Amino acid sequence: MDRTMEPKWAMGAGFAAIAFLALAFFVSGMASWYAVGWAVTVGALTAFCACIGIAVNGRPAGLIIDNRNRVSLSKFQATAWSILILSALITAALVRVRLGLPAPLDITLRGELLAVMGISATSLVASPVVLSMKAGETPPDGQIDATAAKLGDDPADVSAAGKLYTRDAAGDASWLDMFRGEEVSNAAAPDLGKVQQFLISVVVMVIYAAALWSMFDTLPPSGAHRTYLGELPPFGQNMAWLVGISHTAYLAYKAAPHGRSAESPAAQSASTPDGAVG
Repeated sequence: MDRTMEPKWAMGAGFAAIAFLALAFFVSGMASWYAVGWAVTVGALTAFCACIGIAVNGRPAGLIIDNRNRVSLSKFQATAWSILILSALITAALVRVRLGLPAPLDITLRGELLAVMGISATSLVASPVVLSMKAGETPPDGQIDATAAKLGDDPADVSAAGKLYTRDAAGDASWLDMFRGEEVSNAAAPDLGKVQQFLISVVVMVIYAAALWSMFDTLPPSGAHRTYLGELPPFGQNMAWLVGISHTAYLAYKAAPHGRSAESPAAQSASTPDGAVG
């Protein structure tokens, strides 16, 4: 993309983001079928995030691309949970306002649901901290080019931040990065920790989305009782534990070394006897 065009693209995407955000609030408050209104709100918030991604990184997935120009699983999860819960809160609050219920913003979120959102936010913050521990190491010679060849990347457009595989442009980020390793040694290989984390997160979010649809698809009782839509569906304690354990395993697997580092000259000389030919 021509650099002179970037401000115009960013401005247009920013205006579109504002329009989709306004649409989310409008549909939530005006739709007569509350479940459909909530679903449209989910779509509008998703489009809002896509527009922000275009404005920031020049592509719809730009919001979940990390500073190494790879699609981030932790950012994807945090964004997905934010869209799911915020869309429900917006819809529930505006429907309660429309029905004239007292204290329309008094909507309860159970502790387990807040814990799951907190776990997702913690994983988002902890992931770069864990990876920073590998930034001081160096991969073996030639490994960057070998990994780039496996991924189909141009070796001139990739580098290593310590042992971490890094691309030079956000446009080269791939959705498959969410299922691949982080280090130069395993960036072209499946990461089972990420695959497990993705599957558990998607299953849990789909189940909770079904619960939200059922909640919004229930008609208000006669007289619009004050408790209608006054609480988001409860999140099971065992399900919250499952999410917590999966995030813990995900971060632990991310912290573990997955390839050898290049030996420093001092280490090489220490391992080679005096006068011997290495």
